Amino acid sequence: MLLYVWDSAWNEERQALDWRARLIADEIQDCAHAIDFDGRRPPHDVSPPHLAEDEPPSDDDPPFRPHLRSKSMTHRPPPGLEHRLSEEERKTLAAICEEIRKGNSDVADDVRFEVVDVDGERIYATSDWSALHYVVGECHLGPPAGDGMLRVTRADGGKAMRTRAVAMAAAGGSIVLLLVAVLVAGGMFFLRTLRREKRESRLKTDFIDNVSHELNTPLAGIRLTAELLADGRIPEGERRQGALRSILTESDRLSRMVSELLDFSRLDKGTRRYSMETFNLAEFASGVAEAEGVASISGGRAHISVKGSGALVTADKDAFRQIGVNLVTNAVKYSDGAIDIEVEGNEVRFMDRGRGIPPECAERIFERFYRVDDSLTRREGGSGLGLSIARALARGMGGDVTYSPRPGGGSVFTLTLALADNGNGGTGK
Repeated sequence: MLLYVWDSAWNEERQALDWRARLIADEIQDCAHAIDFDGRRPPHDVSPPHLAEDEPPSDDDPPFRPHLRSKSMTHRPPPGLEHRLSEEERKTLAAICEEIRKGNSDVADDVRFEVVDVDGERIYATSDWSALHYVVGECHLGPPAGDGMLRVTRADGGKAMRTRAVAMAAAGGSIVLLLVAVLVAGGMFFLRTLRREKRESRLKTDFIDNVSHELNTPLAGIRLTAELLADGRIPEGERRQGALRSILTESDRLSRMVSELLDFSRLDKGTRRYSMETFNLAEFASGVAEAEGVASISGGRAHISVKGSGALVTADKDAFRQIGVNLVTNAVKYSDGAIDIEVEGNEVRFMDRGRGIPPECAERIFERFYRVDDSLTRREGGSGLGLSIARALARGMGGDVTYSPRPGGGSVFTLTLALADNGNGGTGK
């Protein structure tokens, strides 16, 4: 494309100079017809050959129109029939050219010209005609001015044209680079979209596999325990009570998973509705810890503490409960030590002493279906939705859930809720 732009610029300049050559050649031939080379006037009924062959050029003719050139520009006489000028005629033709240059009728300051005879010998050249020409326009000089050639070039040797051609090529190059950049960017966007769709497809497949496994596990436990009880194979007493507690525990686990799936569906469709209330976070969090059986979920390892009097927050209590259960369940799953729940101001921090999260996965753990790919994660199972749902619920209420590593090892998940308006344009605590 750059070569095409460059070549087009030079062709345009060459056509312009051909046109200028035609105008100067026509004037030379008109003068040559006005007087013969012996100094006699030609008969008045003899028309100049170029006017007999062509229509006279009009002043409104646009430049750069090859089809308007005179036939003298392209038609040379057959070899052997050329008209060769005598020495006197050559001098007369040179004088005509000099008068035309001085008269400056069709010769502007920006062009220079020379006339050569049919054998290529110079008859006339402007004083500053240069031997170095980048672009030259040509026109054949017919009789009675001989069968030579008139050649025209720019006074600056084509410097301005070179500058313009370079500018055009640079503009063309910029366009090419822009097109290449657009194509590369489009290709990268397409590949990125393809990779993202492929990754999401894989994650959804893994999600279905994980959920199927997670649902089947409690169902299988409930079914087996129920069959043993129905067959009377578990005697009365502590063992029977333990079996019943196992059924209740697995039922709760199953119920939580179904709730997660329903919440995920509502959040994904944007149909989740919040019933916002104002309450004291410390008091409500302590009550939830008891009512929701956090101690039971954590196996007695969860301990709640309150710093200060707590703050008044505005949130959906049911959504708050679900976030708390999700974060405690997550801590229990990946931690073997104590779980500390700390309430301060409008924040609730869930702290464990587990293995923590690799730094490169710190933000991705909140993506839906995403699970850190290590042996512990694979062993514990899970749908990969708990943290995603917790953050979506918190942000839906104007708060957030964030992760940070715990000093000394472990993880800290911080739930921040929106402070309540105290009615005076501020927030209450």
